[in-house]
Amino acid sequence: MKSVVLNVQREYECDVAVCGGGVSGFAAAVSAARQGANTLLIENGGFLGGTATKGLVAPFMTCYDAKGEKQIIKGLFAELVQNLMEEGGAVSPADCRGGDGYSGYRTAGHIGVMPFESEVLKRVTEKMCLDAGVRLLYHTTLIGCEKDGNKISCIYAADNNSIISVKAKAYIDTTGSAALAEKAGAETMRGNDDGVLQTASMFFTVSGVDKTALDAYMQNHPDMRSRFFMDEIAAGKSNGTFPCGTPKLRMFENPDGTWTVNMAQVDTQLNELDGEAITSAEIEQRKQIAMIIEFLRQNITGMENIQLVATASDIGIRESRRIVGKTIFCLEDMQTAKKFEDRVVVCANSIDMHGKDGVSYAAHKNENYYIPLSCLISKNVDNLLTAGKSLSADKYAFAAVRVMPPCIAMGEAVGITAAIAAEKGMSAGEVPYKEVQRILIGNGAYLE
Repeated sequence: MKSVVLNVQREYECDVAVCGGGVSGFAAAVSAARQGANTLLIENGGFLGGTATKGLVAPFMTCYDAKGEKQIIKGLFAELVQNLMEEGGAVSPADCRGGDGYSGYRTAGHIGVMPFESEVLKRVTEKMCLDAGVRLLYHTTLIGCEKDGNKISCIYAADNNSIISVKAKAYIDTTGSAALAEKAGAETMRGNDDGVLQTASMFFTVSGVDKTALDAYMQNHPDMRSRFFMDEIAAGKSNGTFPCGTPKLRMFENPDGTWTVNMAQVDTQLNELDGEAITSAEIEQRKQIAMIIEFLRQNITGMENIQLVATASDIGIRESRRIVGKTIFCLEDMQTAKKFEDRVVVCANSIDMHGKDGVSYAAHKNENYYIPLSCLISKNVDNLLTAGKSLSADKYAFAAVRVMPPCIAMGEAVGITAAIAAEKGMSAGEVPYKEVQRILIGNGAYLE
């Protein structure tokens, strides 16, 4: 294959190259570097964290088992939680038992969430990367790659001044849109069987919530319809004061006393790969947020005096392209709690799919389920792995594991796998999964 870029100003060589600095990319890079791999992470923004920072998405969803009794996502995730807490930037999942502001006043499915401050997350993830020896390249955008047979031999990226090349032994796609996989000719999929994607949303934060009044209201309104002001929102849709299809109050208390609100929404199908479409959506979302804030002031107990703190710098894309891996993780695997031999993550997050009229839930029988390593390895590109939202999964399994704690756990697993592959000159699929499991367990991961 001929070079897709001719005018390269800078060249890098490493063992493992990670494309995308969201929470899964952060975890992959740290884990690869801790295994001794020379690791480079490129990110098109100016900090790490992805949707947790650029998107203001909070809190981290549950890291607990299906009964809400035992933490099952541990390892690097638990270390991140501890580091955030030591910086005063998080509340322990053990202290979030449901029913309060931290859990969005939910009493089921949100036990063991973790509220955090995005600014602290930026600093902590950077420090963990640098302490591990990861080289970070911000403001650098992936633009192409070369292949040698079934392997990526080089990737190309650009900053504001230069075209760079990166030659690595193993590559990890944590772009959230399988961007590297697409450029490498890896087999990918997108959306459900009809290509329909979950809705996109722009998160925002507010101050000035009267927590005492809101807590008292929630305590006196246990039924869902009144607790989440669904009648008021329905009336707002009818009279034009509420601008989108979100059916109920969705807000979460943060450690610093601000609140994250997840109520703005793009009701139509959005082409998340098209810059013009994203630009238009982000402009409209900020207009929508202004209307929602005024609606909240007028209709929601305790929110009469709220003020906007910030809107997300990037719209939240719930779903995009995914790789086709050696295994496709699917709903049946969750419903039967299939205990894959090559399991690298155990989780119990609910299957929630966001549509224009609300969120639909598909049961997984309230049992823990297992993510296999083979769904994180490309089917047809030998040295390409992924983690997070680009995993190989059907729409149901994807809808459950796209949230941040499982994404971090996936990143930890593929970082270890990539480092072993680079060290031993193997393809990603040849790495013994038992060796990956041994290292994960040694790091405190739970795989039972």
